[in-house]
Amino acid sequence: MPDTAPPSSTENLILLLTQHQEQLFRYIFSLVPVEADARDILQETSLALFRKFEQYDATRPFMPWAYRFAYLQVQKHREKAARSPLLFSEDVMDLLAHERAHIEPQLDERLRLLDGCLGKLTPHDKELVTSRYALRQGAEEMMQRFGLSRRTLFRNLEMLRQRLHDCVTRQMQTEGLAEA
Repeated sequence: MPDTAPPSSTENLILLLTQHQEQLFRYIFSLVPVEADARDILQETSLALFRKFEQYDATRPFMPWAYRFAYLQVQKHREKAARSPLLFSEDVMDLLAHERAHIEPQLDERLRLLDGCLGKLTPHDKELVTSRYALRQGAEEMMQRFGLSRRTLFRNLEMLRQRLHDCVTRQMQTEGLAEA
């Protein structure tokens, strides 16, 4: 007879974090200028969520609850790095956090459409985009790998960015999602 015990609280949290990790990371990264800091804050946020998960009301959406924890972790990070000239003022950070929460559905739609547009690229073009933006390969490595000059590499990447932007914009208009 299979084990049909309900998932534990820890298992539920792991499932929620796994499902929403990228979304939570994007939120944090929109509030801090350095990717490595955003990744550290994501880890701290995950720990804070674990510590307080018993207080989570499962009848309510997870992400707004998680965003509050992420925001607090960003604040703690800001306090530690208060001397850095790259930090936004508190008013700007509050505005960014509010605006990010407000536009989250549109960003998710744009990501969905971007996936479809990436699928329309040739395998070579898709590999170029993936190497640069998903794998974060440096220009020198890509120049060697693809046998391109620096100028050609960056020209190709710029053209691909423009094609993807145009594709997403057309798809948004076609689906009635165009932004004002």
